[in-house]
Amino acid sequence: MAYENLAEPSGALKRLEEVFRLCSPQLHRYIRRRLRRPADAQDLTQEVFERFLRGDWRAKIRDPQAYLFGIASHVVADARIAEHRSPITYDSETFGEVSESVAALDKADSLVFVEELEHAMAHLPAAHRVALLLTKRDGLTCKEAALKMSSTEGTVRLYVCEARAQLRALLRKR
Repeated sequence: MAYENLAEPSGALKRLEEVFRLCSPQLHRYIRRRLRRPADAQDLTQEVFERFLRGDWRAKIRDPQAYLFGIASHVVADARIAEHRSPITYDSETFGEVSESVAALDKADSLVFVEELEHAMAHLPAAHRVALLLTKRDGLTCKEAALKMSSTEGTVRLYVCEARAQLRALLRKR
């Protein structure tokens, strides 16, 4: 499309009307194809022309169509960002009910897990169980646990490592 310079004061509005008439269908189609909700295309097409008019449209614009499509790409980008920022509604009653049921399930799951862990611990060899309890439950170092067990530090490390591997395997089966 060949456009005259929009900066000329005489007939500038007529040329602007021509640009609108010629570019509006193309802009509408361009915007509609890039949105999730094509029904918004008309509003966004109007916004493109509004931004065009808010700017210095009498300045020397060599190609008004390219300029309009540049504005349209920004409008579409803004619309896509706005789609992802949908408002979050908060219903305190529903949240309270859900959190109570989740808390009850968590409590039940933790009780079941404690029972399973006790059962798995009972299946460990005595030395492994003692080494694991001294280091993990009582917080002793392997050296301190070795003194209590009358064993070496390396043996305690081995027992703890083997006990953890056996517990992992036993709990994974359940």
